[in-house]
Amino acid sequence: MNNLVNSMSGAAEKYSNLALENIILFAPKFILALFILWLGFSIASRIYKQVQISTTKSKHVDTTLGNFFASITKYAIVIGTLLIAVSIIGVNIAKIFTIFAAMTLAIGLALQGTMSNVAAGILLIFFRPYRVGDYIEANGEEGTVEDINVFNTTLRTLDNIKLILSNGDCMRSTIKNFTSLGMRRIDIDFGIDYNDDMDKAIKIITDTAAKHPLVITKKEAPWAKVSNLGDSSIDIQMRVWCKPDDYWDVMFDLTKSIKEAFDKGNISIPYPHAVEIMK
Repeated sequence: MNNLVNSMSGAAEKYSNLALENIILFAPKFILALFILWLGFSIASRIYKQVQISTTKSKHVDTTLGNFFASITKYAIVIGTLLIAVSIIGVNIAKIFTIFAAMTLAIGLALQGTMSNVAAGILLIFFRPYRVGDYIEANGEEGTVEDINVFNTTLRTLDNIKLILSNGDCMRSTIKNFTSLGMRRIDIDFGIDYNDDMDKAIKIITDTAAKHPLVITKKEAPWAKVSNLGDSSIDIQMRVWCKPDDYWDVMFDLTKSIKEAFDKGNISIPYPHAVEIMK
């Protein structure tokens, strides 16, 4: 019995010493690997932010391309850091590549949607139907493009809501770019009373629109024509041009200023009347 106890104690001591030796031998490598990971991830984040800042400030570099290559650079540094860290620990990198190659097919089949988003992101960067800063409509959503990466497109709506759309959905939908052509047309309809002077109302509309400092008159002077004879009003449509960034300001300003000009010119805007019939 004593021999058995002594044998078990000796084995336990032997294995504990062996474990302690392995810990002492492995600990520096493990600590170094953690340091490499921290350093690599920090460098990747800093390079990503620096490239974004540089491309935003530079007039000679496309912000969309800058953000895309910043993302690619970040992911490349992260993957390289992981490979260096595992090699320091003692893992055979060749085996990792073999396992990775075997897993790629399975992962690709399981993540077909994600891979299609990556492919769509590359196509968006290559063909560039929109860029960072453009105001677009895609997949039924509108907003200013804040970011384009390999997986998704980020929009900011007019009421400051962040929308994240997958690149695949964007590519499969009709994309409306309201910014790329440099100008937008504003169409506003005004209804006047049948007893009012149509030509006078048209002149008030065009003169008021032409005075607005943000209306572009070089392409086409403010335009107004009778567009419809409604049940209770003569409808006049106004068309003016402006820069995309000025669209909403011009539309709201002209709606207000033309109504005020109508009041001064004795042009009335009809509105529904309720008639009560007494029996």
